[in-house]
Amino acid sequence: MRFHLCILALVMALTGCSSGKPPKPVTHTTAFAAGDYRAVYWLDSQQGQVIGLAERAWQGDYGQYRSEYAWRAGSLRALKREGKKRVDNRLVPFSMHVRFDANGEPVFQRYHQGDALLPLDSATLSRLYQEANHIERQAQAQLANNVSVLQAQRQGEHWVDCDGERQRWALPETMTPSLVQRINQPGTFVIAGGSPSIGRDQIDFLVHVEGEKRCLQRPRLLDE
Repeated sequence: MRFHLCILALVMALTGCSSGKPPKPVTHTTAFAAGDYRAVYWLDSQQGQVIGLAERAWQGDYGQYRSEYAWRAGSLRALKREGKKRVDNRLVPFSMHVRFDANGEPVFQRYHQGDALLPLDSATLSRLYQEANHIERQAQAQLANNVSVLQAQRQGEHWVDCDGERQRWALPETMTPSLVQRINQPGTFVIAGGSPSIGRDQIDFLVHVEGEKRCLQRPRLLDE
């Protein structure tokens, strides 16, 4: 009898220990396009709450950047971004790092543009805070619409994804013949938003088109 009680106590103790650990974060990837803005998002959630988001964004002639954001208890606490932006009709490298308190007030900022270290005014800091939360809601909405990230390179008559697997893509009927011809050129690497399906993936919009294969890597700026 004492043996059975000991076994029961051990099982309960082990169960208590395992249940005391929070589940590992889950990451989902999605994409978005509007005007010149094209982006891929990696959204991290834990126990149903967003804790982080990474972003690769392209803005046509206005530049491109990668960002990472962190939330704690539902409040944005940090963002970091680096890339190139158009300043005086030329692309200039920039980087920024901002931290916020639980009330959304900035408590730290660092912004480099080219070789200069510049201050961010209160209006810009407020805009960055609101923009980050807007991007998080935007990513959530795209996930709810089952938008996935599709990327592959044109090799001969086939699309080959980043795992080396052949894919079949159905392009949108609204795509112009000149654009279809461009992305069908051998060697062209395409990142797109769409809906995977059995036999043929449906491409809904293009995110980025390059002349060589560069599979996406998730930005991890806040760990650096």
